[in-house]
Amino acid sequence: MNRYINKTSLNRIKFPEALLPVIMRLVIVLLCVYIAARCINLITNDKAGNVAGNVVSDTSRIIAKEIVENADLMTQYMLYVENHGSMTEGAKKELLNALVTDYLKHSEYTYDTSDPGYNQVINLIYENSNYKKEETTTKTEKETKAKTVAVQKVSNKIIVPMPKVNGKLYNANNIGSFNQIMDKFYIVTNATALRESDMPVKKAMSEKFKITGNNKKPQILIYHTHSQEEFSNSNKNTATTIIGVGDRLAKVLKEQFGYNVIHDTSKYDIVNGKLDRHEAYDQSRAGVKKILKKYPSISLILDIHRDGVNEDTRLVTEINNKKTAQVMFFNGMSRFKNTGDIDYLYNPYLYENLALALQMKANAESYYPGFSRRNYVNAYKYNLDLCKQSMLIEVGAQTNTYQEADNAAEPLARLIDIVMGKKK
Repeated sequence: MNRYINKTSLNRIKFPEALLPVIMRLVIVLLCVYIAARCINLITNDKAGNVAGNVVSDTSRIIAKEIVENADLMTQYMLYVENHGSMTEGAKKELLNALVTDYLKHSEYTYDTSDPGYNQVINLIYENSNYKKEETTTKTEKETKAKTVAVQKVSNKIIVPMPKVNGKLYNANNIGSFNQIMDKFYIVTNATALRESDMPVKKAMSEKFKITGNNKKPQILIYHTHSQEEFSNSNKNTATTIIGVGDRLAKVLKEQFGYNVIHDTSKYDIVNGKLDRHEAYDQSRAGVKKILKKYPSISLILDIHRDGVNEDTRLVTEINNKKTAQVMFFNGMSRFKNTGDIDYLYNPYLYENLALALQMKANAESYYPGFSRRNYVNAYKYNLDLCKQSMLIEVGAQTNTYQEADNAAEPLARLIDIVMGKKK
């Protein structure tokens, strides 16, 4: 068989003329079928899109109506906006978005907040919140974006609204002399002495305190030397004791302010299964040292107690429409009034401890008048030497209910952030 084809013979091959009309008709039919199919698909999709749009719109209106009528959530939003008058419209919407998203996570709705239609919910709520205002100043796109990101980070979950200045706003220049603040802000027991040289007032009020690092590592330690302290309605559940107050404080510091908090719930006042406070400070000292060794990033230590008072004494105020236990900032001087400094209780951070407690007291008077009692000063050390930024805080007393003490954790967390936060 010849395997080669002559090129001249190949050029002579032609399609039969009768096949051309058949091929053309087939091509036209195929084109018509394709065009018809595309039209049907487009019409169907448009109808489906309209139906989906109607469903999204209806759902959006229902959710928006419920949220606008939610007094607690909208009050949080409006209070924050009111206290931050310089917020841009974009920042307000970002804040509202964060609040509503968190609300929906804990609601009965299974709503996909990543869906583009979710913007409709936010816009509906925003338009009905009575906080849509015209921009009074112009900002660059970069400045507006930076503001929005900052507000979103701070306000992922607003538990404690930023308070207004309800009292005198104290600073180094107007707080008064050492003797004046002693008369106004302090109780010093007869066992010890607090001298002006221990706490120069202007220097103490100007001292910079800061919770260092970022929240990738532990920043704050909360513990309880007296873990078994209870309230008037405490039961056998530790959540209703001072440990529960520590839980609440840790929660607010974590969830609203973004700090990395360790809450040590060790029972340092239990020995052989029984309450024994004779060596509680020695026990807690050893425990805290271990934690600090493991987490050297910690820059603030809080020993949270509750006080013991006469049974007819009630340490209660009202903050954000809640009955709230009063707090007291406690300092130890490592000094007896008659015999002088206690050498074996030396505290290299005495000045810093005193200055921090003074600033906490001054800010409490500015933002929450009536919330803090007079700062209390006694003779011993109370483990306040374990960190430059250490506080012993009494939250309420045995005559307070657990709920009152629990409520106190909220403004206390806010004060910590005001005095030590990065935004001050």
